[in-house]
Amino acid sequence: MSRSQKIFLAILSLYVIYDFTLGSLVGLYLWETTKEASKILSYYIALFLSILLSTQFAPRLISSYGAKKVYVASIFVGMLQAGILMLTGANITNIIIPFGILAGIGIGLQAMSYSIIVGQITNGSETTKFLGVKSSIMNLVSIISVPLITSLISSLGSYQVSYYLSLFAGISIVMLISRIPIANLSTNTNSASYISLLQIEEVKIFATTRLLYGFYNGPMWAVLGVVTFMFIGDVAKWGYISTSLTIASIVSTYLYTKVKNISIQKAISTSATFVFASVALLLATNWNFMVFMAYQIVVVLLNSSFSLHYEGVIYSIVNDNDTIKQNMSKVLSIGEIAMGTGRVAPLIILLIVGFSFEDPITLQILFVMISVIPLLILNKLSAIIPHSTRYATIHN
Repeated sequence: MSRSQKIFLAILSLYVIYDFTLGSLVGLYLWETTKEASKILSYYIALFLSILLSTQFAPRLISSYGAKKVYVASIFVGMLQAGILMLTGANITNIIIPFGILAGIGIGLQAMSYSIIVGQITNGSETTKFLGVKSSIMNLVSIISVPLITSLISSLGSYQVSYYLSLFAGISIVMLISRIPIANLSTNTNSASYISLLQIEEVKIFATTRLLYGFYNGPMWAVLGVVTFMFIGDVAKWGYISTSLTIASIVSTYLYTKVKNISIQKAISTSATFVFASVALLLATNWNFMVFMAYQIVVVLLNSSFSLHYEGVIYSIVNDNDTIKQNMSKVLSIGEIAMGTGRVAPLIILLIVGFSFEDPITLQILFVMISVIPLLILNKLSAIIPHSTRYATIHN
């Protein structure tokens, strides 16, 4: 493993803390501060729209200034978030939409520049090995840091400590990334247009599945953590449950990747989607903590099988079509537009109908509707995945 790879692994280890303190914990803090579903939904709508737009502008910024500078800029945006939270406290609700936009810019810039940096510091078989090591290290850091941070917040009775930790992690990341030499990428002057790419059947299927995945991912991201916290009532206990689910995810992912037969992998992922839908129906008739936890465990199993199976479509369309391979940044951009739209649309609907976290019936209907989406995605993927011979995990 090269020196640059080792440094970037250290950066990603710190990013786990940075991302947790400015991601999941912010959602909980906003709920504890406002107790208003409309505020939470508004924040995530602004965040998802901002991610969508920033991922469209990021390639141009990367082409002009380089991936390293864009990555550093994304970290500074996050540090600005931490500063705003420290200064405004409960008054953050007065600027919740601009704050969501700022958060989305940081996430979008980081995601796009991260992919370029990984491509620059690894090549060929090194990439797979690096991603495997990265995933293991980030999971380990998460298992250790999440319960520690949430316990600190609970014992001190304030989220302020998490913002100090995010600032420390951000400063450390900026210092470390300056030591990695990364060349600027040349621009592809013969790239295809978005319209011409959308005429390709694989791209159509890719965009459709990303749209559907957005319908699943958006509500999960915005709602699941808050509902879990409402059942638990304590941020430290929430941290322990989150860590337990992370461990379960690591184990189930490891077991799933040990299955080498692609047909069996597909059967497992299909079975997981049916189990997910079944437990969602059980949750619809039994709204209690035990059934809700069973639902979360099944979500973990789903992410360990269906999600790996689903992400394989990216490798399939790259390997099977030279036009897509030469225009991968635009294809990914199309995917981001589709997924961003999918994330935002259901949240806007929830906002319009007056969604409330304290209304079990609305939550039950939402979780049942979400559970159908993986089945729709599998049905759409059947046009591509059977021809794919390569499966891998892409961590966003």
